[in-house]
Formats: sequence, C-alpha cells, structure tokens
Amino acid sequence: MTRVSALSGVAPVRSGGTAARAANAGFTPRQPATASAGPVSAVIPAGLIALQEDTCPQHRDRSARRGGERVLGALGAIQIATLSEDGGAALAALNDAIATMTEPADPVLRQIIVAIRLRAKVELARRDQI
Repeated sequence: MTRVSALSGVAPVRSGGTAARAANAGFTPRQPATASAGPVSAVIPAGLIALQEDTCPQHRDRSARRGGERVLGALGAIQIATLSEDGGAALAALNDAIATMTEPADPVLRQIIVAIRLRAKVELARRDQI
C-alpha cells in the first residue's frame, strides 16, 4: 500500500517495476502510454492564487473601499437626481451598491463602511425604498 506523506507538485505518472506489477496482478487500470501533466500544473497555481486573493485581508479591504466609494458616488447621484426630480435610477443604483458591499478585514475601515452603509440606508428609507 502506498502512503501519502506530503503534497507536492504535479508529476507525470511513472510505471512501477516488475515487482510492483507482480504485487498488483489482480487488477491493473489501463493508463495511457504518455501522461501529460504540463497544462494542469500551470492551472493549479493560478487557481490557488485566485483563491488566496479572495480570502486575504488586503483584497477584502480593497474590495470594501471600492464598495464604499460606489455607495458614496450613488449618494451623490441621488442628490443630483433630487434636484431634477428624477431619482428612480439613482435609488436603484444605490440599492445595488449597498447589496454588493463587502466586509473589510481592517476594523477601522469596517467602522467607516458601516457608517457609509447606514447613511445610504437612511437615504433609501427617506424615499421609502427599503
């Protein structure tokens, strides 16, 4: 029985010696003559990097800052739309911006994002959009 002790990179499949074949004489799965692991090994690190970016605190903080800026921009658009008495699209944009905000990892930034979200919800409540 083969025991896995650690994970490593992707490598081509190597055939065992005659002793390995004799030990597993009952069942042997068919394997292609040439195993190509080249393209897979290039994809794996990219996928791990993408996964890391979604969970790292800096990425969450950047995403939260962008979300806060979108909400502030939508609040400014509501002010302009109020003057022209046509705020339907601006209210919908604000509602969407609130829905896509993410929680930052930084506690100070989290307080700022909470204040921005509260202000946006107050504006929506004032216009009976919640």
